Amino acid sequence: MQAPSTADSVERLWKTARYLPQTVRLLGTRYRTLFLAHAQRCRPRGEAGVVADALAFTDYLAKQERVGLLAPERAALRRDARALRRRFRLRRDGDEIEAIEKWKILQWLGL
Repeated sequence: MQAPSTADSVERLWKTARYLPQTVRLLGTRYRTLFLAHAQRCRPRGEAGVVADALAFTDYLAKQERVGLLAPERAALRRDARALRRRFRLRRDGDEIEAIEKWKILQWLGL
C-alpha cells in the first residue's frame, strides 16, 4: 500500500468533517491528529468515498482503547455514525473501503 501524501490526507480530513459535525466539534484540535492516524490505514474508493472515510473513522475511534474519549465525545461519535449508517453501509476489501448506499425501497417502506 502506498502511503497517502500529507496534502491528500488533509483534503480527506476536511471533506470527511462535513459528515461528522458533532464529533469534529467536540474533538476540536484532536480531530486532525486522530483522523491523520486513521487515514494511513485505509484508502477510500467509489462515488461515496468521503462517506466511507467518515464511517471507517467512526469505527476506528470506537475501537481505539488508547484514545480516551469523554462521554459527550463518544455520544457525538455514535450520533454521527448512526446518521451515516441510516443511508450507507461500509464495505472493506483489505485496506480499501467503500460506502454502499442502502436500497431505496427500504426507505420508501419506512424500514
